[in-house]
Amino acid sequence: MKRGWLLLIVFFAAFALAACSSEINLLNDSMLSDTSLLSGEPCAAPCWNDIVPGETRYLDARAHIESDPRYKIGEEPAPEEGSVARLFTFAEGENPSCCRVLSRDGETVSLLLLQTAPLMTFGPVYDIYGEPDYVLGEQASDEQGYLALIYLDRPLILYVYVANPATGEVSVSSPIIGAMYLDAEEMENSLECVKLYEWRGFTAFTTYMEGEFDFVGESADDADLCPTG
Repeated sequence: MKRGWLLLIVFFAAFALAACSSEINLLNDSMLSDTSLLSGEPCAAPCWNDIVPGETRYLDARAHIESDPRYKIGEEPAPEEGSVARLFTFAEGENPSCCRVLSRDGETVSLLLLQTAPLMTFGPVYDIYGEPDYVLGEQASDEQGYLALIYLDRPLILYVYVANPATGEVSVSSPIIGAMYLDAEEMENSLECVKLYEWRGFTAFTTYMEGEFDFVGESADDADLCPTG
């Protein structure tokens, strides 16, 4: 059975893990202090901190992060019955958990999900990476929303904050609040379970919440293959 990742749910699962209260705060200064999307140091996406999904071994990634004094390894659940997938979380110092590393086969990193402090805005990142292929929006509250911006070739997903979703828009000044680095297979599988809009530029948030989808994954309407929770 193929199992695609529900991109927005994955992001919020990590957010819930990091949250210290039930109050939603997508602009969270306690998340990862990282600007490597702009600097390209020590490597450019989809590489992060010398970890490349699809290439770096899971245990090597864990050891690399554990040896870095900036980070602290958090939870590492035992694999589910019948599964070889492995996962660990980590935080920056004593801050709440911000990030997770997943291996589907238990051997090689499949994806990294980083929740970042709002230190970067989309304009400078857009200048480097260009237009995303697809977009999907999520309204977290009346005051807060975000867009998942999907770059197929890299492969990379950026999460961009939008204030006041009912009237707000994505712009060059929109803060980046997260990034997901994937291997090519993970990106391909993730598209099976999503419905997406094509990038329509810097425009109203509601543009990416309403109307007909431009892309519908093969299994997007199959509840058995694409669980919603």
